[in-house]
Amino acid sequence: MTSVASGSTHRLHSVQERIQGWVDAGEIKGAAVAVALRGEPIWEAYAGMARPELASGGSVLWPLASISKLYTAAMIMALVERGELTLGMTAQSVIPEFTGDGREEITLRHLLTHTSGLIYESPRHAERLQAQTPYDELIDEAYLYPLLFKPGSKLSYSDYGIALAARMAERVTGKDFVTLVDELVLEPAGLEETTFRPDERQRALTAHVEGTYADGTEGAMYNSRYGLELAHPAFGTVASVSDLLKFGLHFAPHGPRFLSEATVRAMTTDQTGGHTPAVIPGFMDSAEPSPWGIGFMVAKAGNPFGPDLIPAGSYGHGGASGCTLWINPVDEIVVAYVSNKHALTGRPPFTRRLVTVVNMVTAALTRSAG
Repeated sequence: MTSVASGSTHRLHSVQERIQGWVDAGEIKGAAVAVALRGEPIWEAYAGMARPELASGGSVLWPLASISKLYTAAMIMALVERGELTLGMTAQSVIPEFTGDGREEITLRHLLTHTSGLIYESPRHAERLQAQTPYDELIDEAYLYPLLFKPGSKLSYSDYGIALAARMAERVTGKDFVTLVDELVLEPAGLEETTFRPDERQRALTAHVEGTYADGTEGAMYNSRYGLELAHPAFGTVASVSDLLKFGLHFAPHGPRFLSEATVRAMTTDQTGGHTPAVIPGFMDSAEPSPWGIGFMVAKAGNPFGPDLIPAGSYGHGGASGCTLWINPVDEIVVAYVSNKHALTGRPPFTRRLVTVVNMVTAALTRSAG
């Protein structure tokens, strides 16, 4: 199924054909893509099945995995705008028990740019999920493991860092994480098909992710009631593809804004100092400096992880459930793609699919007419 919002989109049909080909070949069960150009949604397409007996479509909610970090970062930056937090505050200043091994040096900026030195996540991540470990216990583990490096000296992607940033927000406001995201991001941005804690109706509309952590158990990440109600700041969002696109538009040039222009600029430009080699477990281990904004990955020339055809300075994020969001400010293109096959099932084909969709959309919308 394809829906056209405005303008000529015939050049995007090849993108739909490619995605449908993956479904037909059994690479993925289902997927959806939405595209905006010059600040306006212009095209959506769906293929396959989101879950048994639920076809991909506009009402489906897709687990966004690590794209969730962008919503958490936006919530925290709303608190920065309100004077509740500053990026230079140490985590220890509002979480007194977060001490030892140099943790006292970790700032909110470090947490949001993955430069804290915290490990990625628990070495027993699948086991902890399968045991349906309570949320606070999962996050408390971040206090236990030695830092990988001195805060600010390198970049190593960390779910723990984002979760601790959310805990800082809870401590200074006295409100729980889900309430903060609802009040500061989802409601002002008009995102009615996005949530960190889906209710029963929403769970029935949520895509099933193949091959995830603790798959087939009552603790399965994204697929179980426990997994969907966990509301983890680093991987807990579910949203429709159109709402994911709408969220991206709030960070695109000339888009709507629920945050100030200054805040959007800080989130979408490098905040690491430009000297931080990057490690993204399972995806990238680079000796080259890798720029990162507040939440957003920032593309550079020769980027080893992002799409090939986006210009340097584009920004976005991917998710291990099979999704990606990229904003290209030069060509004013926003691409939101979702699917339901986890990176654990095979990282090379997983990455190829995400990169291919953004490459094809970018080529189609920057090709001369005729």
